[in-house]
Amino acid sequence: MKEKLHVLVIPTWFPSKRDKITGTYHQTFCRALVKSEKADVNMIYVDPQGISDIYKYPFIKKKYTNEYEGYTLYAKRMLDYSKFAYGAYIRSYTKKLDKLFCAYVKKHGTPDVIHAQVLLGAGYAAAVIGKKYSIPVVITEHATYFESFFTGSKEKYARFACENAHVTCVGNYMNDILREKYGYESETLPNIVDTTIFSANEKQQSEDGTLRLTTVAALRPPKHIDDTVRALKILRDRGELGRFKFTVVGGGFMEEHYKRVTSELEMNDVVEFVGRKNAQEIAKYLSESDILVMASVIETFGIPAIEALAAGVPVVCTRCKGPEGFLDENCAEFCNTEDPEDLARAIKKMSERYGEMDTGYLQSRANEFSSESVADRAIGIYKKLIK
Repeated sequence: MKEKLHVLVIPTWFPSKRDKITGTYHQTFCRALVKSEKADVNMIYVDPQGISDIYKYPFIKKKYTNEYEGYTLYAKRMLDYSKFAYGAYIRSYTKKLDKLFCAYVKKHGTPDVIHAQVLLGAGYAAAVIGKKYSIPVVITEHATYFESFFTGSKEKYARFACENAHVTCVGNYMNDILREKYGYESETLPNIVDTTIFSANEKQQSEDGTLRLTTVAALRPPKHIDDTVRALKILRDRGELGRFKFTVVGGGFMEEHYKRVTSELEMNDVVEFVGRKNAQEIAKYLSESDILVMASVIETFGIPAIEALAAGVPVVCTRCKGPEGFLDENCAEFCNTEDPEDLARAIKKMSERYGEMDTGYLQSRANEFSSESVADRAIGIYKKLIK
């Protein structure tokens, strides 16, 4: 086998001007493969444009190329009408991706392996291309709603993808669902967290004894930031927590709702919304935190929890699937989803033990998801398929 593998990554979604967060882990993954020096990597991407842009669509540039650190993205825009005619949409999507692939091969040669991100649509289209040109395909599932792929008009495309590719998932629980409900075997290939950024900052102790709680999240419905505010309200009213502050790092369309709930609960004096921050800024906030709180209803993985562990910060987490695969009682307290009372209990319990946590253990758990570790796992999967 040659020294460097040629890997073509195909994401279903990717960061854009409208949403700079969605799909950033695909960028991180490509950088990790490049950094490993075990693979030459590039991307092709069919960029879906919302139906609300239908009047602008005829006038926008359809193809574009972006250069990133060590790899290139070749993209083509198309109108996303999947909600109205999914079968027609996914077939058109696949044809466009096939044309992108052929143009890519003319420029770079045939890849040794194709790695698609998410079953639909990139996974299905990659499986079609892989079967057509006899190239092994890996699919990594990220979507919290992936079970919806096995319903209605989408089901046959999801099943084709599973039957014609090697499927991996970012969360262990997803493997169980695929096997037990749908009959497909898969393995775990987690998201990457650049743990070095978060372990670099020295942990800052609170000077006045204030308990510092932090949430890092895109402010969207599944994150349930309001449940954390309600839980803290319960604890304050009972006088069970002493002096504390809660910092919310992140932005999104639910921000005003969460702020309104905070005001209605009269918690503005202890809750601060600081907006969206980059990785270095998030690392700084975590270095000044005592506890990370994740109140999500569902998480396929839970990157902020890994970042917190890397920073030596324990986690209070709802039983939201993904994080349960790597958190344990030595680094976390668990509670029920959508249950502020139980969340309050877990926060109270962690407030009594966070100072006793073994920082070395927390960081060792985080390092399992380092760039080097996950890249090596991916390369191992590629080599197994090529053989």
